[in-house]
Amino acid sequence: MHLKFKAVQVFPESSLLTTEFEKVRERILRHCISSMGKEQVAIIAPGTDFEFIQHLLNRTAEMRQIIASGLPFPTTGYTDISKELNLLRIGNSVLLEDQFMMIHGMMSTIKALFGFFKSRPGANPALVTIQEGTTYEPEIIKAIEEILDENGVVKTSASPELSRIRKSLQRNRVESDRMYMSVIQKYRRAGWITESEESSRNGRRVIAIFAEQKRAARGVIHDTSATGKTAFIEPEETVGINNLIASLEQEERLEILRILRELTASLRKYVPQLQLYRIQLGIFDLNYAKAQFAIEIDGKLPQLVKDAVINLKIARHPLLLLHNKEQKKPTIPFTLELNHEQRILVISGPNAGGKTVCMKTAGLLQMMLQSGLLVSAHEDSVFGIFHNLLVDIGDSQSIEYELSTYSSRLRHMRIFLERVNERSLFLIDEFGTGTDPNLGGALAEAVLEELNLQNAFGIITTHYLNLKVMADRTPGIINGSMEFDLKRLRPLYQLQIGKPGSSYTFLVAERSGLPRELIKNARRKVARKHLLLEKLLTDVQHEKSQIKSQADEIKRKDLQLKELIRKNEELTRNTESTLSAKETKLKKLEDKVLRENEEKFRSFLKEWKKAKDKKEVFDKFYRQFVRKKQVEDPRVTEKKRQEKLKVLREIIKPGVKVKLENGSTIGVVEQIENDKAIVIFGQFRTTCDLISLVAVEK
Repeated sequence: MHLKFKAVQVFPESSLLTTEFEKVRERILRHCISSMGKEQVAIIAPGTDFEFIQHLLNRTAEMRQIIASGLPFPTTGYTDISKELNLLRIGNSVLLEDQFMMIHGMMSTIKALFGFFKSRPGANPALVTIQEGTTYEPEIIKAIEEILDENGVVKTSASPELSRIRKSLQRNRVESDRMYMSVIQKYRRAGWITESEESSRNGRRVIAIFAEQKRAARGVIHDTSATGKTAFIEPEETVGINNLIASLEQEERLEILRILRELTASLRKYVPQLQLYRIQLGIFDLNYAKAQFAIEIDGKLPQLVKDAVINLKIARHPLLLLHNKEQKKPTIPFTLELNHEQRILVISGPNAGGKTVCMKTAGLLQMMLQSGLLVSAHEDSVFGIFHNLLVDIGDSQSIEYELSTYSSRLRHMRIFLERVNERSLFLIDEFGTGTDPNLGGALAEAVLEELNLQNAFGIITTHYLNLKVMADRTPGIINGSMEFDLKRLRPLYQLQIGKPGSSYTFLVAERSGLPRELIKNARRKVARKHLLLEKLLTDVQHEKSQIKSQADEIKRKDLQLKELIRKNEELTRNTESTLSAKETKLKKLEDKVLRENEEKFRSFLKEWKKAKDKKEVFDKFYRQFVRKKQVEDPRVTEKKRQEKLKVLREIIKPGVKVKLENGSTIGVVEQIENDKAIVIFGQFRTTCDLISLVAVEK
């Protein structure tokens, strides 16, 4: 599958949001098992192509499922052979034994990966496309194993010449050992040998003797100890065979070099395929690391749509979630929806109440999703595709342009207005601050109007009342607030959509212990309309909890009522079905008896017409009928009685009108106990056998 990539345009390139995205990449890097995977993580970036993003998400989701299921996915042998590939590209180059073993290890992993997906046909359609267009090449491993053993040593069977050299070496080393043992015994008898006896100097086999004996011992002195008390001598008797062994060892090295050169040349044609295998391992490693990170943050695969929308359900900031896990603290989730009717959310509320966290969470999850990462939100969440991400969060002082924070933010707003369109998502923290509140608020309102006219999507945080009022009366913009516990004077970090939030400025000041007179003086200095609106927002927030409790209670009772209605309807359907079945059974029984009697009557008429003695025919059929009645099995009679009672119990209930089987007076059933019924006939109450009653109506 050929995937194309077009990156999201993020402005500015460096911001608090991009810094957090980089931290997400760092967390993923921790799960990589190879340098190739780390290379892939380094280029993770949000894209704009729907099919591309969906495919990356599916790969990550499939890998997470593999890990969660405990399947034996190959995670060893992810060897980086980039240096070896560079050498293979150079003509007449030679790879050494350990380098061939690295290639062998990588190819073993490639073989295991092909085998893994072959054993699960159709189970991982997205991951298997990583190997699309390639096949496992067994000749690479075969060529290496013909030359090297499992320890990376060139096999004696690698060539006839090497086999000859090593056999000769083995014979001469055995002879050398015999000669050395003879010399050592000789020196030991003479008292010349030190405690260390045999050693090696300059690649030659030597014997350690006392320095004063070096003239008496015949041979080549290769070295003396630091103290000068020990001399290392190659005995004269072994010089010849040592020279022969050295010559053979040199021949062995040259032959091994020739063999390795040939092996290198034979693998050179596989360089493009080996390079492709290396890239595939990096992508598998990337998806493995992404899946492990998803498990860390309980990441889910949400619904991806082509339109520009955001519908977050039970969303949490992934980095905050990990931090709080380490601190064993909960992370409060939130739900947020932006669509074509409500594209811009204005979040207000007290400081440190979670406004900025909500905004950053929405932006970071959007960047993660468009980068093919699973997100820390419910799987029913819906994410659209944005082409531009415009961010103004945190301190925006610009040393490069010699701008103050406010001037830099104005520059950002200018660029926002130049780039914004219906596929843009903008995030602005503390919109309009940094200058005179009245003038800054008015300018912020004008900018927000223009952003809204461009049909852009966005989230802003603010304390400005004019922006809250604008959000309430402007189509496309909606208010949101962070809840605050007035009793405990602490934020609840819960986002509420549809209501503006109060900053609780004076209330927080009061609870913080500032003098009341000072607060009263401050209140007098604020415009009356401002205070009235602030009070209104405070009252709304105070009453919201009561309304929510009532709504929850109504919802609970509504659910109970619906469940009772469902059970009643089900009971009614079951009762009607049972009655219908019993009536059908009775009707079939009546039809059967009727057919049998009709058959008997036709038989009787037939014989009656043929017979001369009419009385004899009549007596015959009469006797048959009477005999049948007389010889009927009592067990059969009781069975029929029980069947009739079973039907009657379904039909005759308290309140049903009945009469006696041979009577005409109608009564009403009051109570039924076992096979008895208490029936009221006018002024009288009597107990009757249930089997003796006939229902007048159902």
